[in-house]
Amino acid sequence: MRIWWLGFLLFLVSGLATAQETQPASVFSGKTQVYEDKTTGFRLEVPVEFQLTGHGANTTWEGPKVDDFATSLFVNVTPMPGVHPQAIYDGVVRSKKADKTAVDVRQIKMPGKLKGKPIFAFRYIESPKKPGTNEDKSSQDHHRWFLYVYGNDAAYELCMAGSYQALGQGKELPEVYLRVLKSFQLVEIRP
Repeated sequence: MRIWWLGFLLFLVSGLATAQETQPASVFSGKTQVYEDKTTGFRLEVPVEFQLTGHGANTTWEGPKVDDFATSLFVNVTPMPGVHPQAIYDGVVRSKKADKTAVDVRQIKMPGKLKGKPIFAFRYIESPKKPGTNEDKSSQDHHRWFLYVYGNDAAYELCMAGSYQALGQGKELPEVYLRVLKSFQLVEIRP
């Protein structure tokens, strides 16, 4: 009986060791670097694992592979002089709420004012369906989260991309991208 019990315990311990070995290692350190562009008017905190690959009106970062799929961030800035930020916001939010490729459209409160006008923002997640179909995305399909911000006489689009699997519930990448999203803010433009 004792030999059977010892064998069973050994089996359980070896199973736990195997399960622990197969757990994926964390890709992200939790460290960030502040990126601020006063010529286009935004600031955010980017994980140190992302490398800046372009800046200006189209600022891009390439990130590490997560679940064997590339990750990336980009911010597109479109000048909209003379257009009130709420007018842009209202039109784009209405459009995204009617768009089947956008889900979980949510208003985001952005503090402060720039140039005497409030800042308007919303976020959404790309649909879990393959574009143009009613078919679910596969684990390796491209998937994106978006933040749109209107203020500073401009429209800002923050896109955070990875595989559908990497952006799944209980994964590390969604937490990383939520921290990036929450850190995004507009700053006064200085030539």
